[in-house]
Parts: sequence; structure tokens; C-alpha cells
Amino acid sequence: MKTEFFINNRAKFAEKMDDYSTAVFFSGKAPRESADQQYSFSVDRNFFYLTGIDREDMVLIISKIAGKADETLYIPPVDEHFEKWYGILMRKEEAINVSGIKKVEDRNDFLKQFAAKLSSADRPDNVYIFSYITDVEEPYDCYRNFAHWMRNQYPAVNIKNSLDIMIDLRSSKSEEEVEEIKTAISYTKDALEFVMKNLKPGKFEYQVRADFEYQLMLRNSRPSFHIIGASSGNAVILHYVDLQRKMEDGDMILLDLGALSNNYASDITRTYPVNGKFTQRQKDIYNVVLGAQDVTIDAMHVGVSETDVNNKVKAYFAKELKTLKLIKDDSEVDKYYYHGVGHPLGLDVHDLRRRDKTMQENNVYTVEPGLYIKEEGIGIRIEDDVWVTKNGIINLSKDIIKTVNDIENFMNSR
Repeated sequence: MKTEFFINNRAKFAEKMDDYSTAVFFSGKAPRESADQQYSFSVDRNFFYLTGIDREDMVLIISKIAGKADETLYIPPVDEHFEKWYGILMRKEEAINVSGIKKVEDRNDFLKQFAAKLSSADRPDNVYIFSYITDVEEPYDCYRNFAHWMRNQYPAVNIKNSLDIMIDLRSSKSEEEVEEIKTAISYTKDALEFVMKNLKPGKFEYQVRADFEYQLMLRNSRPSFHIIGASSGNAVILHYVDLQRKMEDGDMILLDLGALSNNYASDITRTYPVNGKFTQRQKDIYNVVLGAQDVTIDAMHVGVSETDVNNKVKAYFAKELKTLKLIKDDSEVDKYYYHGVGHPLGLDVHDLRRRDKTMQENNVYTVEPGLYIKEEGIGIRIEDDVWVTKNGIINLSKDIIKTVNDIENFMNSR
């Protein structure tokens, strides 16, 4: 992505800040898994959105004093011993080129310099930190210790949550961001086609996961979240990630998965017959869910609330579930459909969501209705990623096949 994108993001953030304020963003560090082993690093998405840098243990400071914005990036110092073991650290010149931030300092000097800023004559009245929860008494992850340090050392400084500013910025996707999501979707499409070609009875759910992840690795990508690969009755569990069951002839498998492109996520769900052919009952239920997708997309537009869209889907399901002889009264829909119809998508799979939960221009949303019939061991969900524009809804994942005929024809041509 171009450096100008990140420069503009910081400028827009500074514009929305209160005057005489400073904002702090951490890139994060990989947590310890066990002994001397660590989990894989995943950059804080706000830090990436503002800098374009995907490296550990960095800090971004954005200040606004008397209407003038200033920014500083703190990066780890060069450490020859570290580099012999773990790899080359980012140099100052590279950090400047990627982020467009001219002032780059030693990470070890961050607290000292920040303390000096808070003690100076033009010190900020407010310090913004980020928390997904609205109560900044408990900021999440690496911000927590920093908030405690702030309260102990500088109790007069007001701590504010940068959540609302980041929601405003990140929820409206640029064309550049949409292109990254489309790339992630293309990786998902290719990997799913490989999965379909190799799907068969006798295979374990975890082997399907391996097929998908293998294809992502060939494209220098990785899953955007823990893969849900739920066959038969496991598919009624919304976030089933155990993936231990051996699939049988006549089963379906629900695959909820995605890929990353430059930290932007896809989130796609498809439900396939393991043997390549749906039973009539499976087909009937599948087509009801597919119809719910059409209802959802038809209901989506700029300004509509997620609740209104979901209510239309529930009304559709109430009618169709009676036809399937599963319910007699509309109030019973929740027995078979028990989640929302979609969520924002972007740098996070469940991306930052507007507080009023209305859909706005240039939002990207998932569309994922489903039915879960425990007594029949059937769970079907179909999910696409769509772009909300002033001219209507654009299905970014329309090329990933999903009709009964297309799936059966593809699987039986292998």
C-alpha cells in the first residue's frame, strides 16, 4: 500500500482529536506460549492502519497542541545479537519510507520522552489510548499497563478512548482497502476450489483445514481467523474449531474461513456435500439459506440498520421454516437461526462497528444467514463479503460458487 494512504490516515486522526491531546498506539508483541516459545506475532490493526508497519514493539505518538499536529515513531534499536537469532530489525530509513513519519526515535527512549512531554509547559490535557470496550478503566491488551502507569504518575491527565475516532476512520473503506479485501477473497476462492477437489468421505475435518491452509501458504497468506470446519452435527455449533471428526458419506461440511492480504481479511462461508452430491433434504434447506442471502443483500443500503436487515431475514425464515415443516409459529425462528446476519469486515474479521449499527457508504460487510437443525444433524451457512456503495451493494465474493448445481458440477468434474 502507498505511503500516502498512511500519511492521510494520521492526518484524519489528528483532525478528529481534541486540541491539547496526545494519542498513543502500540504495535504489540507476541505473547509467550510456553517456556521460551512465543505465539506468532500479529500487529495491532490500528497501529498498522496509521503507519503501514507490521513489526513488533513499536510505538506511535500523535500530538495536537494549539491546532498543530506532530508525530513520532519509536522503533527498537539495532541489536546485533538479536539479529543473529531472529532476523533483521527495521532500520530508521525503512520506517520513514514505509510510514512517512519523519521523526523516528529509539524505542528505549519512549517512556522518558513521553514523561518529559507530560511535564512540559505545553503538556497535553488528554491522552488517547485504544480500548474495544467503552470503559477506559480497563483498556485491553498492551494498553493496560500504560494506562496504569499514566494514572499513577500523571493523575491530572485525562485518559480518553480513541475507539470512536478509529471507528469513523476504519469503517469507511478506501478503494485501496477494498482491493486488498478482494485479493484476500481471491486467495480464499482458490483455496476453496482445492478443498472441493479433494473433499471425500473418510477424510477428517482437520485434513480439510490442512488443504485450505496449504493453499494459502503457497500464496504467502494465512488464515484471517481460526478455521471453522464443521461436518454433520458439528455444524450447529457456530464457532466449532475442534476439527477432529471423520466425515462420512452423506455428510455436509460447513467451512467458515478466510485469508489475509496486507492484514486485510476475507470472511467466507460455504457448505459442501462431502461426497459431491446433496440429498434432497439438504438441497431444500440449502436453497432456503441461499434465498436468505438474496433477501439480506436486497435489504442492505446506506443508512439502514443491521437490526432492520436482520428482522427481514427472520421474517423470510419464518415463512420458509414452516414450508420445511420445522416450525408452526414465527416465534420459533430463533431455534434454528440464532445469530446476526453479518458484521463489518476489514483489518479485523469482526471490524470496528458503528455504535448505531447503521450501514454507511464504503462499509464492507459480511452477509451470512444460516440455519442449524440439531435434530437432523444439519447446519448450513452461506457467507459473502459485500461493499456498501451509494449506488448499491457490490458482492466482492460473487465468483466463489455457491448454487447447488455449480457446487455439484464442480465437485463431480474432478
